[in-house]
Amino acid sequence: MDIRQLKYFLKVADLGSISKASDHLHVAQSAVSMQIAGLEQELGSQLFLRRSTGVELTEPGRLLYRHARLILRQVEIAHDDVAKASEEPAGTITLGLPSAIAEIVGMAMIRACKERLPMVRLQIIEGLSVLLGEFTLSGRLDISILFVEHASRGLEILPVLDEELFYICSPRSTFALEHRKSITLSEAVQTPIVAPAVGNSMRAVVDAACTAEELRFEPVVEIDSLTLLKACVIQDVAATFLPSSVAVKEEAAGELHVLKVRTEKFTRPLSICTSSLNAASSASEAVYQLLKGVMTDLVRSGVWQGASLRT
Repeated sequence: MDIRQLKYFLKVADLGSISKASDHLHVAQSAVSMQIAGLEQELGSQLFLRRSTGVELTEPGRLLYRHARLILRQVEIAHDDVAKASEEPAGTITLGLPSAIAEIVGMAMIRACKERLPMVRLQIIEGLSVLLGEFTLSGRLDISILFVEHASRGLEILPVLDEELFYICSPRSTFALEHRKSITLSEAVQTPIVAPAVGNSMRAVVDAACTAEELRFEPVVEIDSLTLLKACVIQDVAATFLPSSVAVKEEAAGELHVLKVRTEKFTRPLSICTSSLNAASSASEAVYQLLKGVMTDLVRSGVWQGASLRT
């Protein structure tokens, strides 16, 4: 097994086609096929299922894909670190951010990286937390922020803060017209609520709190879209539960009304995550430390509302 074989293998897996991979790599299709066949022979496993529309990874292929990503990333890191040992941190670092915090953390990181790490090219990917976790494990992301408190296999995590959820309703609702600043969880769940589906970190917080108070919680619609959740509230379709940080602009514009929920535990953890199998380059370590500092500063300055730092 060599680096060229792994590069060809990854390109075929990413594009789902040997012919497309050969075009992208600027090599003959037969050369790509030969390298893949050599890998399969050496490993004693079929890596791809050949179909009329292209190729698809087998289970052994998916296992190799994860390792190949990490191996090539390690080679790249080793090359960069040796070549730039006497220079300041440099290179491309991929950072994964969940949609709910992408703007507040992303903009702060862009500014901080531009000022303090000018040789680092920051690549930010926004997405669902579950996908970001998979991308971190596979090596597609160097660093991510996930709504987890305990490390799963293959991940290293640093819990940084807890983010409180609030009841978000229309300014035309009874609670808003009464100028209410807080609400009990029992009062909240008796109103029409839109919420993410089971498995989402915000939904988990609400379900756990309702279970603790023996309350029944049934959303009128399940929506895994931050934009749609806020749109439902703005258009007075239903209320929802969200961090106050994602509703700051709409609240200031009078489009949303934010109330504190009076219940025991209504927060979710945020942790900085990396792959335990992926060696950190000087650039990724610098971005990791910068991210930790940026998150801390956002909370201490009051910009990140509803968040509290871990001790």
